[in-house]
Amino acid sequence: MIKLTIYNDGYRKSLENYPLSEVHLSFTGHPLELLERAQINASYTPIIITEDDQVAGFFVLDTGEDKFHYTDIAESILLRGYSIHTEYQGRGIAQKSMKLLHTFVAKHFPDIKRIVLGVNEANNAAQAVYAKSGFIDEGRRFNGRSGIQNAMSLSLDTIEVRKAEPGDEQGIVDVCVAAQWNTYRDLYSNDYIDRVIEKFYTVDRVSNEIKDTNQNWNGYFVALLNNEIVGAIGGGVDEEGVAEVYVLYLNPAKRGQGIGTKLLNYLTDVQRAEYGAHEQWVSVTKGNQMGIPFYEAREFTFQYEQQAYESETEDNAVSLKYKRTI
Repeated sequence: MIKLTIYNDGYRKSLENYPLSEVHLSFTGHPLELLERAQINASYTPIIITEDDQVAGFFVLDTGEDKFHYTDIAESILLRGYSIHTEYQGRGIAQKSMKLLHTFVAKHFPDIKRIVLGVNEANNAAQAVYAKSGFIDEGRRFNGRSGIQNAMSLSLDTIEVRKAEPGDEQGIVDVCVAAQWNTYRDLYSNDYIDRVIEKFYTVDRVSNEIKDTNQNWNGYFVALLNNEIVGAIGGGVDEEGVAEVYVLYLNPAKRGQGIGTKLLNYLTDVQRAEYGAHEQWVSVTKGNQMGIPFYEAREFTFQYEQQAYESETEDNAVSLKYKRTI
């Protein structure tokens, strides 16, 4: 049986005989090193992973400021220094211990809404374990002491994604309008943003686009967090199976919670299963340092740039076209 337990000195001797290979030590600290740090960092809570009451792994949950390298959300906790004892590797203990995290954190840190971590970009095995456990790579990167770290996160809130329904209009409009200003205020002129909002993001237009769907316009899909619409996505597929993401916006206050990834995955599944899509395109504003890393982390590759849709030459609005195989 796999368990997670807050460290006490009864585990000290086991950690003194805790071997890690040079490869593993290049990605993470030894438990004894992390225990020393915990003595001077009140934000550190060392955790023991046991199998049948024997020490099988170790990590730290950290509520300190270092988490802000990986997230902007204050109600987050940083998982760091994760390792599995050499003799226990290859037995699925990592995966099983990850499945216990949600309940463990909810019990011992009830105010926490998100678990975040940084995994070395070269540590593919660890990335795979975290991804299978529900951690999402939102495209954020941090240059740590052992190299570039990919930020991954696990939401402890329940996010529901579904096709938009009549009655969702105002929620979609609110999200899209707020995201337009948050994303583009420093990239586009106010006049251009106003024109886009007036044309595409009115309650009447969104209402019609919820009801009138087809292959070319698959409709809106929404993400709800505690029954509040916090994100919206929409796209279409042409007759040759080439899909496009036309809209993907989030409530600016809810960024970094995996909502964008869930929406993109949902729309992609619809376009692939219902319309036979095999390729997917998206337009990203040049200079959009929130959107570009997000799509590149999901294997979209840059193709070319063009004048932004509905813009005039004087708007100086440029879109970057990206695509991926789906």
